[in-house]
Amino acid sequence: MYYATVNESNEITEVSVKSGVTTKPVISVTEFVPLEIFVTSDQRRIAEIVLDFTIAFVIAYIGVVTNAIVIAVFVKQGLKDSVAVSMTVIAVWDFFKCIGGAAQRMAGPISLVSQVAAKSWINISVVVFNYFISFSSYVASVLAAYVAVERCLCVSMPFKVKELITPKVALFFCLLISFVVFGCFMVMFFVYDIDFVYSDVYNATLAIYLNNDFFYRNSGPLFKYYNLSGIIWPTSSLGIVAGSTAIIAYHLKKSSHFRSRASCVKNTDNYTEKHKAKNSSDDHLSARDRQVVKMLLVVIGVNVLTLSPRIVHYMVKYFIYEFYFLRAYHNLFLCITYILAVFDLTNAAFNVFIFYQMSTAFRKTFWEIFSCGKK
Repeated sequence: MYYATVNESNEITEVSVKSGVTTKPVISVTEFVPLEIFVTSDQRRIAEIVLDFTIAFVIAYIGVVTNAIVIAVFVKQGLKDSVAVSMTVIAVWDFFKCIGGAAQRMAGPISLVSQVAAKSWINISVVVFNYFISFSSYVASVLAAYVAVERCLCVSMPFKVKELITPKVALFFCLLISFVVFGCFMVMFFVYDIDFVYSDVYNATLAIYLNNDFFYRNSGPLFKYYNLSGIIWPTSSLGIVAGSTAIIAYHLKKSSHFRSRASCVKNTDNYTEKHKAKNSSDDHLSARDRQVVKMLLVVIGVNVLTLSPRIVHYMVKYFIYEFYFLRAYHNLFLCITYILAVFDLTNAAFNVFIFYQMSTAFRKTFWEIFSCGKK
């Protein structure tokens, strides 16, 4: 039989083997005591309560409501253009991210009733929710890059792009990006197993997560791939966003006056009229196009501000080995993850306020849904 000692964060620290292994390993849970470098354990616990169990918890629940509103408004409007489709897909990802964030932080309220149940919930949430929240943030960042490129092309070559990027085409690209980016990180969901063991710390049965056989066979290349992916995807997205934003800003500055133009999706019957309009004034944007671009620039800017700290976090983690769970900077690492969670959930929760402030059509539809046509 195997006898193992597992620390509070559920890594096996001591294993002994006897012959004739035929039964499930017997695991005794002991407490992991981190080094108090830069951040003490008490300070880490205060940060967890304030940042994670309070601020992030509240923002996550706000995000569930606000993203449901965004989805409802765009669906009510009929998803008639590529922008609405793209932003709806992003809102769907943000909606589920906020649900995961809220569920993960239910450990706070649960701890008021049972510390054992709260600890079990935290451990299960690491496997079920923690990775999903991070990976959905990367998907949203790449989708934001797609929106930036689409708007850049729409501003630079309005009629050509408006003919090509229909709502169906936009939906295809958004779904493709979602599957590819999320699929690149899916492997990390298979590195842990959940088990229920007796805890010497809590004197009760506790749910823990354990590194499984797949993890031990592939831990070296697996985490190198994971860390590099966590750097490359969002960094590439921000680079694309920056380049596209610069081009958009140039065209906005260049546009000196406005005239009516078709939206990004028009019937082919209007092609001849639009082609004539293009020949007469190719460098100018309609008031609606200009408003949409400005709104999306604000959304993209928020994405840049909230995603940049995570990129720095992954770079530090990649180059400094001790900056990780159960290593020298364990407490500091946890505090940083609490801060990142606030950034991620804030980014996911507050787009509705940007849309409401900057889009007349969004405000009108919002009040049609929630106030019987009030404007």
